[in-house]
Parts: sequence; C-alpha cells; structure tokens
Amino acid sequence: MNEKIPWVEKYRPREFNKIVLEPINKELLNNIIEKNHFPNLLFYGPPGTGKTTTIINLIDKYHKKNNILQNGLSIHLNASDDRGIDIIRNQINQFVNTKSLFKNGIKFVILDEIDYMTKNAQQALKYLIQQYSENVRFCLICNYISRIDLSLQNEFIKLKFCQLPITDINRFLNNIILNEKISITENQIKAIQKMFGSDIRSMINFLQSNHNHHGLNIKIISNECWEELINNIITKEFNVISNILNEMSNEYNIKKTNLIINFLTYLIKNKSYIYSDDWMKFIEMVMHNINIDAEYIINYSTYQLKNLLSK
Repeated sequence: MNEKIPWVEKYRPREFNKIVLEPINKELLNNIIEKNHFPNLLFYGPPGTGKTTTIINLIDKYHKKNNILQNGLSIHLNASDDRGIDIIRNQINQFVNTKSLFKNGIKFVILDEIDYMTKNAQQALKYLIQQYSENVRFCLICNYISRIDLSLQNEFIKLKFCQLPITDINRFLNNIILNEKISITENQIKAIQKMFGSDIRSMINFLQSNHNHHGLNIKIISNECWEELINNIITKEFNVISNILNEMSNEYNIKKTNLIINFLTYLIKNKSYIYSDDWMKFIEMVMHNINIDAEYIINYSTYQLKNLLSK
C-alpha cells in the first residue's frame, strides 16, 4: 500500500465487527442487523470516536445481509460544507427522488457535522424525513447534540459515542504498531491513550507523525505543562505566548494546530468553569476552520483564549 496514505485511512476499519465500540452501542447496532430493522440514527460525541466509520460499515453490513449492491443507494454529505437550506432542498431531495435502475432496497442519507446546519435547514430536514419515512433512512452525525433541534432529535434513535473500551483501543493501536514495526513501550502507549482519551483518530495521527526508523520519537505533554501554558496565556503578552507555542511545538514534535486541539481538549475535560456561549462559539470556529487557515486560527485561538481564561 502507498506509504503516503494517511494511517487514519490505511487502518480505517472496513468491517463492522472490527470497529472499536462501547459494548452497549455494539449490542444495539448488532440488534439492528439481526432484526433487519434499520431506524433513523443520530450518532453524537467527541471527534475521532468512530461515528462516521461506524455508520458506513453498519449500512454496508445491512446491505450485505439483504444481498443488496449498495452503490447508488446511499449518499454521504458533510453538512458543514453548506449550512443553509439548499443542501436539503437540492442534493438530498434529488437523491431520494431518483429512481435507481436495477436496485431495490432502502436508501440511506448520511449527514456528517449536522450541528453546523442552520435551524431552518434542520426543520426542512425533519419534514423531509417524515415525507420519505417509508423507503429512506437518515443517519446523522454530530459532536454537539445540544445544537440539534429537539423536534429533529425525536425522529431518531440516539447513540452517544464517548468512552471507548481501553482494552479495545489498545488492541487496535497494537495492530498498527505491529504492522508499521514501531518500537514503543507499554508506558508510551498508555501515555498516548491518556493524552487523547477516546479520540482514536488523533492517536493514529500522533503515531504516524512521531515514528521513525529508530522507534517512536515521543514526548508527552503533561498536565503540569498545560497548567503552565494556561498561566502564561493569562499573564504574558501575545508575542510571548506565540513564542511559547512555537517552542512547545518543536519540543514535543507536534504541529501547532494539533497542539491547540490537544490544549482545548484538556480545557474541556478539566476547566468547566470557562464554559459559556462565547466558549462554544470559539470551539466551533476553531474545529471547523483549523485545517483551512491554520496560522490564522492559531493566532485567533491565542487571542480568544487569553480573553476567555482571564475572565
């Protein structure tokens, strides 16, 4: 396989049974297949916990059980690409109304990052779901379920993706470590898991970006380092903070964008006192744009964090 392929894609599970899932979610989803009854599903929870991978493989398993060739019977859209109502009226409406030649079976609409859709678009989606309830199933994915209109939520079976089993994560990572011939200790694996929680995607990216032919070049940012960064953000000038982030990026061999994301993850887990509407808007802005204009987002994050943490 091409070594330039991101490991996240290289090791993305292609079978439902190989996905790391919480036991209760695994049981519920297996029941869907066993009973051959597929409801509308809403998956929510932090990034990197397997929501998109799970729904894609679940639909594939459902089609295989029913001996259906799935090409043309599902559409996968990212709602953040177009937050307005047009995504409902045009792409989805056209898809559900198109007759599939030589194909029978339920159609599936997968909508990623649904929490970025406007309220009007969510209402339009609800009416579309009700209109096509007989032959179309909708599978929604989001990070923040609080941003989903309650009347839309009521159309779905909701599954939370959060605390994935540590032993299953460990088994998944060890498969990558074995295949890529990475020299790493058990303590280092535990440190990576501690740093990223249930965010398997970030763990895989970390392994790929920090490994070399001599093993894993790894230094884990401790909680003490994060606390020191909080203090520096509150007390230091903007240019000093920028230099500190550059130094941390070099010392821990981590991209500044990933450094910001990891720092935000630490704040979310440990500093609930900063939660506010401004905080939520800030998090949404960063997560949605960090891969589009990284340098701007880093400067923006530094400025906003100084204001938010100083309150």
